[in-house]
Amino acid sequence: MKVPDLSRIVETDIPIASLRTDAYIAQLRREVLPHIRELQSAGHIEWFSFLLHPAKQVAGRVPNDETPVFHLRLDPSPRLNVDELISLLPAHFRDPHPVSLAEISGLNCALLQGADWAQAWRVIGESAEWVLCVIEAHVDRLPPEQAVQFLHYMTNPLGLGHKCVYAPSRRVF
Repeated sequence: MKVPDLSRIVETDIPIASLRTDAYIAQLRREVLPHIRELQSAGHIEWFSFLLHPAKQVAGRVPNDETPVFHLRLDPSPRLNVDELISLLPAHFRDPHPVSLAEISGLNCALLQGADWAQAWRVIGESAEWVLCVIEAHVDRLPPEQAVQFLHYMTNPLGLGHKCVYAPSRRVF
């Protein structure tokens, strides 16, 4: 995945119908994955990320809106301007609008190559890409235990082994 141009990002969101793991993954598979893949294959985006957030973390949303959403960010290819990308997005990508990205909470920019936030955003995009790849690799459902085992194969090479904890009872919402 390429390093995003943090000055020309499109931000949008999709309300999440259920935080039950199977329903969440099914909605991700249905409402995010095919549209991201279509935008990639058409050469419309260079980078993307998505996170599970309360809607209040999306620019322009009500400050106390705790509705869970897929919070998507997209970097248009150099041949498209931001407005052109917005016009290509599916209708269920709510209120797409341009934003600039900067720092990422909890990360220390001084530790990054060139102290460049774009490098951190690139890695976050790669993690979103990894999530879509894991979902695509499964025929239908992705049980939490399966996802946790895949996460082990990410943490193990970092020397974290079994030190990362999966806490299914802890909810962000």
